[in-house]
Amino acid sequence: MSLTIRSRWAAALTTAALATLGVAAPGAAALPQSARSMDVRWASADPANHPSIFGTLTIGGIYTCTEPAGTTVPVSFSALQLMPMAMPSGAGDLPCGPGVVDAPWSLTSFPTTDVHYGYVSVLTTFDGVTLFAEEFTV
Repeated sequence: MSLTIRSRWAAALTTAALATLGVAAPGAAALPQSARSMDVRWASADPANHPSIFGTLTIGGIYTCTEPAGTTVPVSFSALQLMPMAMPSGAGDLPCGPGVVDAPWSLTSFPTTDVHYGYVSVLTTFDGVTLFAEEFTV
């Protein structure tokens, strides 16, 4: 085997080994990184009028999800309202795509007879990660 062929084999084996370890070879173009983030910025209540009209709690803000188009990211929330006690919750999926950067989003709770105006503490889960609790007056 000539020196040139050995050098090419060594380079190919090194590149394969680095790729296996997840390290880019020198001079290789970096793949675009996907990003996922969420910020809960507001909440609003549509109170229940007892006994037959149900109310909802809606939360919203901005999010980024640059995964391939057609994919989604799961979002859920649980909230706590005091005096009287209410525990609205909701779940849904937000769309992803290359242009989904700082996009507005909102999610409405399942209807319940307990939602009311006042203080609310919201615990949100975005893509399986629980975010810090947010507090609002609705």
